[in-house]
Amino acid sequence: MEFKLRPDPKPFHHYIIAVGIYSMKHKEKAGKMFLKYKPLHFTNNDIKKLDYASRLSKDKLFKTTIEEALKCSGCETLNANFYAIKMGAMANQCTLHHFESAFEIEEKDFEILVEAANVSDSTKKLLLNSMMKG
Repeated sequence: MEFKLRPDPKPFHHYIIAVGIYSMKHKEKAGKMFLKYKPLHFTNNDIKKLDYASRLSKDKLFKTTIEEALKCSGCETLNANFYAIKMGAMANQCTLHHFESAFEIEEKDFEILVEAANVSDSTKKLLLNSMMKG
């Protein structure tokens, strides 16, 4: 698995959220965005561990499977969570968004952000700019 996040040391905390859109069949909220899953929280230290696992699994001298590399670096659960949110978002036609922060952010704050994007162009732009590609 390849991770393309290269952390800036200042925003230590990272969050990935999945944003869904209510079906046109929904009576009150048709076409409105909502936070689909609880935010996935990880830190720069976790990114370093995942990067280490990735490099370890590609080592030609000491052949290591990705499963062994993830176990050695202590990030099996985080990798599984990344996979789960990615597959869940694909299955439910959601978009994934990455946010960075120097401090921890509560789940309720992300709910407010997504709700505000339904009525505020500047908040919608913030959400669009945070969208993860691919």
